[in-house]
Amino acid sequence: MTATSRSLRLAGAASLALLVLLHTPQTIIQAGGGARLDSEYGISLAIGAGVLVAVGLGYRMLSRIVPRTADHQLVARYISEPFSAITAAAKLISYVMIVAIAAGFAVSSLTPLIGPTSTVLPLIQAAAVLIFAVPTMIGRQPSARVIIGALAPAALAIAVIIVGGLVIELAGGLTTIPETTVAEPTAGIPWPLGEAVLGALFPAAVLGLATERSFGETGGRRITSRRLLTAILPVLVAIAALLYLSHITHLPPATTSPSVLALAEVFFPGIVVTIIGVAFAVAGAAVALATFIQVSQLIRQLAADGILPRHIAAADAYGARRAVVATLAGAGAVAVVLARSPLGGATIVVTIMSVSMLLTMSALVVRSRTIRRQSTELTERVDAGKSRIAGLLLGAIATAILALSVSVEPHFTLVGALALAIPSIALLVLRRGMGRVGATLAADDLSAGRSLPTRVHAIVLVERLDRPTLQAITFVRATRPSTMTGLVVDVDPVATDRLTKDWMAADLPVELTILGTPRGAARRPVIEHVQSLRRSSPRDIVIIYSPRVVSSSAPWQRFFVSHSTPALLSELKLEPGVIVAEVPYQIEDIEEQ
Repeated sequence: MTATSRSLRLAGAASLALLVLLHTPQTIIQAGGGARLDSEYGISLAIGAGVLVAVGLGYRMLSRIVPRTADHQLVARYISEPFSAITAAAKLISYVMIVAIAAGFAVSSLTPLIGPTSTVLPLIQAAAVLIFAVPTMIGRQPSARVIIGALAPAALAIAVIIVGGLVIELAGGLTTIPETTVAEPTAGIPWPLGEAVLGALFPAAVLGLATERSFGETGGRRITSRRLLTAILPVLVAIAALLYLSHITHLPPATTSPSVLALAEVFFPGIVVTIIGVAFAVAGAAVALATFIQVSQLIRQLAADGILPRHIAAADAYGARRAVVATLAGAGAVAVVLARSPLGGATIVVTIMSVSMLLTMSALVVRSRTIRRQSTELTERVDAGKSRIAGLLLGAIATAILALSVSVEPHFTLVGALALAIPSIALLVLRRGMGRVGATLAADDLSAGRSLPTRVHAIVLVERLDRPTLQAITFVRATRPSTMTGLVVDVDPVATDRLTKDWMAADLPVELTILGTPRGAARRPVIEHVQSLRRSSPRDIVIIYSPRVVSSSAPWQRFFVSHSTPALLSELKLEPGVIVAEVPYQIEDIEEQ
């Protein structure tokens, strides 16, 4: 594994861990419909930590049993292709939600400075999602060093808040927020503890998402869950400390800024709070940028695995990946508006990743049953039995989480289901279309279509006798076609007359054919001429050569060079028995000359 790949993995894991640290306390505090649930903080966090450890151990076993198999590959092999598309869509849309959450946190951290209204804030957050997608789309992604550097001040600020708050408490100088700012208990919420548990499950959902390696392909497809647990477990300790400080300061759930920043307002003067808010905003932007890098790498992985068109996996397929990233960025902007709150975003991520984990563990159980039925090796059968138990336990946990989400937050559960359904349907339709095209192009008879053509007619499209045209004629002559002709359409009689004189003066051993232009048509005469050649000799093929000027040196030259394919060549490609070839002519840099 290269150093760049390793550093990107570190930056991605660090950004997700910091987002968990910043976001989870706020989701737990905001549970209960705006009422403070001090007695529920510890219970919900303990449940979330237990699920986190279970998910980490389960995926650790999965990474040991099938180290180079992604979740969607496992589901495709042991369940079905449609469910594989759902699993892949779950990862894509979860990353989109991570971007939305990070962008929302970045904007809300600046609330004390910009002071937007509650109606304008979601629009600013949605615009931030689109802005954060621009570096990935233009290929100017930040390096791992830049991302880590942007995360470090926020991590330091959190440490200052925790240590400073505990020191102030020990010194007896801690002030509390008046009780009058707290809402009535759990109005309209059927089970406040269940809502708090959903917020506490956010770290487990992020852990399940991050176990799929997004940076690099060398040495295995998964990030070991031991390293992820090593990074996230200290985060849980910090979350517990933040919740404890929120409890002793009577921090209200309904705050305009993030709860972590609200704690800073209790402990420190305004200038320090402003600095911390800016650090949090920069960290939120860094998390969004790092997540978009992972999205780009995940798109390449899905394309390599056949979920997306395989050409997207090519290193130079920038345009196709940009289109996918732009679509996902638009979805993230919509998700910011639909989530409406940090707890809503966390619930959507937890719901979607629970569906993904349920499908993955179902595939793991089917795999273990298949091995126990077919294998005769004791080691494989023992490992299959262990993986079956792990799959059943984690599948039961995923099912319980989905049931909890439906009963406590039906609105956000429905939003998560719709968010997962849209890309899943798109991937299924795309996969079905690719399958139909592949079935149509399949060679049923390997001996058919192998008879050689009788003759090869070469046609060079000519406008003027310049250097590109002379080079094209020379190259075509070297291919030794059966017949060869230069073809010009008489659009401008003066230019055609000049071309005829130059052709004769050059004494080229190639015939020049001049076509008339009925009613000024420029493309139709060429197409009719090619069709007439094909009708006279159906077993012949026609190769159309078009001189093409290209430049890779001076920017001003590239500006004046055409980068699009002429409409005539696009139409000729649809003619049977016709091959279209472009002969590039490289412009030399005038400064070098």
